[in-house]
Amino acid sequence: MDLRTLVLCTGVGALLAGCGDDGETNATGSEPGTTSGGESATSDTAPSAESTGDTAAPGTGESGATDGSSETAAVDSTGPQTACGDDVIDADEVCDGTDLGGLDCRSEGFDAGTLACAADCSALDTSGCSTAACGDGAARGAEVCDGKDLGGATCESEGFDSGVLACAADCTALVTDGCGVCGDGFVQGEEECDTDAIGGQNCVTQGFDTGTLTCADDCSGYDISGCAACGNGMVDGPEACDGALLDGETCLTQGFDSGTLDCNALCSALDTSGCGTCGNGSRDGDEVCDGEDAGAESCETQGFDGGVLGCSADCGAIDVAACTTCGDGMLGAGEGCEGMDLGGATCGSLGAGGGVLACGPDCQLDLSGCDNPLSQYDVSLPTISSTTSNYFRSNGYDADANGVLGDFEVYLGLVGACDLDFYVYEAPGVAGPFTLLERTTVNAGPGEDYYAAGLSNHAVTAGMYYVLGVAWNCSASYFYDSSGAFAGVDAGIGTMNVSHWDNAYPGASDLYVPPNTGGGGTVYVQRVFFGG
Repeated sequence: MDLRTLVLCTGVGALLAGCGDDGETNATGSEPGTTSGGESATSDTAPSAESTGDTAAPGTGESGATDGSSETAAVDSTGPQTACGDDVIDADEVCDGTDLGGLDCRSEGFDAGTLACAADCSALDTSGCSTAACGDGAARGAEVCDGKDLGGATCESEGFDSGVLACAADCTALVTDGCGVCGDGFVQGEEECDTDAIGGQNCVTQGFDTGTLTCADDCSGYDISGCAACGNGMVDGPEACDGALLDGETCLTQGFDSGTLDCNALCSALDTSGCGTCGNGSRDGDEVCDGEDAGAESCETQGFDGGVLGCSADCGAIDVAACTTCGDGMLGAGEGCEGMDLGGATCGSLGAGGGVLACGPDCQLDLSGCDNPLSQYDVSLPTISSTTSNYFRSNGYDADANGVLGDFEVYLGLVGACDLDFYVYEAPGVAGPFTLLERTTVNAGPGEDYYAAGLSNHAVTAGMYYVLGVAWNCSASYFYDSSGAFAGVDAGIGTMNVSHWDNAYPGASDLYVPPNTGGGGTVYVQRVFFGG
């Protein structure tokens, strides 16, 4: 076998077929031609000169080539050689290239990184591995999270509706305190509010005037649909109206006859003050007048001398049928007489004794021809009226001179016949105590006119206080002036002080005293016949 064949057989292994077939000694050193008995030929432990070949003499330059028997001794019989770097772990290698035997940084006690193999395959290279440090902003190893590194987790992935997820200080858990579930009644996460939890806010803090603030269904903000801003021209929130927007309502739909409906200043209710109901005795809405209420108008402003102004049935026009003109030959309302028509009065009927009663140029009775002449004093004008029942109305006078009270009359409107109870009181002052001087009951009416008390003459003492009044239990209209124009007026018996009244008159009684005292600005229509 030549040297080339020997090398080839040695590299592949002595087991390849064809090696040793030339009769040379085989790799085991046995000689060809074993005994017929099957025993193997053996060689001595120490090689002989024949088996090893001669060694080239030193310095001769010979290659030391041996004969065929010496070639057998040069073959390595220990098996294949290992090769580090072929990415395959061999028997004496810890690793080889990319073949790490299934190990990684975590198996070597690290938290992350890339495990490698030493260049000589004798050890693992852990220089690429690292151990996690909480707070470095990178979630590694056993860390659930680290700072802003939440491993892709969010409030939503944790079962919440919104908010900002965070990491625990020790990196061991996610913190959901900043997350929220809309509808649980707690303001959490990015919620502005939650059901009834609105953080002390209300419609006013949101720039509105009134209403109820609520939370939006998704808790992202406030629901202002229940708020209202009065004056914005929109009926919103709890508003009943806003400006001219009255939701189709009018005075008529509100049960009135006329007028203009409005919205109140707070937009909380309809304003019916501009609406009117004809027949209620009060001028309202679009009414020109209502019953005896004609505002500032009177017979005098309509060009007459006196009388009582009326109103049409529909409250749309003034009625002057009851106004009078002195000298027209007709005794009208407010006139004491007309020419020779004295209305049946005499000096005696007026408490002035005998003599001749006359009619003055102003159509008022002239008592100057009577034996005990009394002067007539007109107190107030019938500018305002009111129709009621069970009322007492009177004027109080401070007497400033001695004299005689002959009688007094009260101007009333009676629908039918009615018993009128007249009272005359004397007292040291406005506060009383009151002494009844006379009470009379006169059946009067129907009609609108001055009705006399029919008194006996009563001496009047200067410095004393006198009350002249009338009461009724039927339905009657009484007249007065509340402008203050007649405050302190001279009524002969004295100067007007205050009124006395009762809205629950119990009936005629000598023990009756009016319970209420009014002011001096309201004066009831009377005529006082006084001499002194």
